[in-house]
Amino acid sequence: MIPLLLGLGALVGGYLVVTNWQEIEGWLKEFLPKLQAALKETGIVDYAAKLFSSVEGNVLRLVHKLYYKENGKWVERTTVREIDEAEVPAWAKEGLTSKESDVTERYEKELELTV
Repeated sequence: MIPLLLGLGALVGGYLVVTNWQEIEGWLKEFLPKLQAALKETGIVDYAAKLFSSVEGNVLRLVHKLYYKENGKWVERTTVREIDEAEVPAWAKEGLTSKESDVTERYEKELELTV
């Protein structure tokens, strides 16, 4: 059953690529020169770092918001608040610096594991 579904998916995907090839080709012809110019300007490592940091920031913004429906009304719950530096646990500060830290004990306690 799974090979049949995979084959069907490949056929549908192939059909979509073939039928929309001119649009795909036009988009690639438009996109690739822009990408090459951006890479020449900043270098691939810098470009990848900028891209990753912007995506990471957006993902993290989404992670701390929770949306759900309660009694027929939509609720947005955010889990963010500003705190003083003294309230930040030491393990979190270590994670934000370039220092390596051993998190084994912390996770053993949280997960109630023994190693």
